[in-house]
Amino acid sequence: MDDIERAIDDGVNTFKALTKDVRLVAGAGATEIELAKQITTFGESLAGLEQYAVKKFAESLEVIPRSLAENTGVKTTEVMAKLYAAHQEGKKTFGIDIEGIGATVKSAKEAGIIDLFMTKHWGIKFSTTSACSVLNVDQIIMSKPAGGPKVKENKNYDEDD
Repeated sequence: MDDIERAIDDGVNTFKALTKDVRLVAGAGATEIELAKQITTFGESLAGLEQYAVKKFAESLEVIPRSLAENTGVKTTEVMAKLYAAHQEGKKTFGIDIEGIGATVKSAKEAGIIDLFMTKHWGIKFSTTSACSVLNVDQIIMSKPAGGPKVKENKNYDEDD
């Protein structure tokens, strides 16, 4: 009964979200891989240490397709390579085929695998905000001098020396 209740609740929430914003994006990890590819390309155009942060952010978007691949039991590195290859060819809607045999990718749009845009938008927004907050707190902690009492200078010396 709990599963049925959760499924009905998910359906109602999805319908509510669709009434607010009808935009949909390709599922099966296609959106995340395309974002990762485009952000990596942007990161390569930057100079200095910024490019490493941008590339790591792009790499973090691979979590969803990588998790899908791991949960299906296929070779994750092979699937990720095929996904990137498909997206490099301009196949922006290609995602992981969990029903196929072996490490395959196909068009999520043609397979009818779609996600709500707002779900992706808020998920990325909240996770990015959380990561930035952690980095800001870490930066504040690292920039403060070590605690403890300050050492007073000993000026008990002769001026003639």
